[in-house]
Amino acid sequence: MDKRNSVKSVLRIALPPLAAWADTTPLAYAWLDRQGRVARAGSLPAAALAAAFAQARVQAILHPDDVIVATLAVPAVPANHYAAAVRGTLEGLVLGELDALAVGHGSRAADGKVLAAWTARDALRTAWQRLSAAGLAVQAFYPLQVWSDAPDRAQPPALQDAADPRWRAPGPGWSLALPQLAPRQPSRWRGTLAWLAAAAGVWLVGLNLYAMRLHDETQALRQRMERDVRDAFPDIPVVLDPLRQAQQGRDALRAGQGDAAGNDFLSLARVAAQVLPFAADAVDRLAYRDHILTLRLDDGQAAGAGAGSAAASPPASAGAAERLADTAAILQRAAALGARVERDDSGAWRILRAEP
Repeated sequence: MDKRNSVKSVLRIALPPLAAWADTTPLAYAWLDRQGRVARAGSLPAAALAAAFAQARVQAILHPDDVIVATLAVPAVPANHYAAAVRGTLEGLVLGELDALAVGHGSRAADGKVLAAWTARDALRTAWQRLSAAGLAVQAFYPLQVWSDAPDRAQPPALQDAADPRWRAPGPGWSLALPQLAPRQPSRWRGTLAWLAAAAGVWLVGLNLYAMRLHDETQALRQRMERDVRDAFPDIPVVLDPLRQAQQGRDALRAGQGDAAGNDFLSLARVAAQVLPFAADAVDRLAYRDHILTLRLDDGQAAGAGAGSAAASPPASAGAAERLADTAAILQRAAALGARVERDDSGAWRILRAEP
């Protein structure tokens, strides 16, 4: 079977009237070898034909009840207007809308005669889909009448006998298998793309879970660092930046600045916690030098943290305004604690002891 199924071999199938066609209806067929001879003939349902002649090129022959064939007189027109001229000639012959028909036609003879055929588009599309679903790759739909010598080409004898010469007759050179009516073939990449999409979804879920775990570990690490700083420096009233506060306390002790420097740092940190409550958990950088504690907040806090040491710029939002209340109140609270609060041009807060 595989040896006969070459690229030049053809499986011709004679379709029954489409209205009476069922999936189990036996279809007369002839298998033409590369020499155009009938190598095998008989009757089988569409699915059985697809199994017996896998990947065969199929030419389906429409029953005369489903297609009309006529000879038209078409005027001589340029080649790019020929199809429109055929359709224009048909408009006076058909009932209903021409767009509802599938039209096929041959070339124009010297005397202006053109052999044309037409059938219902929806019926032809449905038949093509049924054959494709059964596994048959149809390449052409021919009217049986094209091989008839009867004047009206209306009711030629049915194709049944394997010896019927019409099985071996060459095709008319045109077909009713219009490309826009062909069934859609499933993409061979559809399954692969579906697996890729599923893998991407699993990856995204895993990535989110990993990010949540990292966030929880970061929070746990920060809490542990704050606890360690409080254990090492019990005099610190509030931990704003555990790592930097621990470094500041360590550096103060190593530099031999004694308890005075250490107490001054802790005292200024206490003042910062009391007069700048919005700085909690928002410190981007902390430094202590020359008896001055400098706090730089992150961008979100810095944008709504007020103005410099003398006057406040308009807050960035109503929430910032409620948080700050009034820069004057900050300065007043700092003065009551014996300190001075300033804000430099870069937006950093500076806390230092008020001069006596």
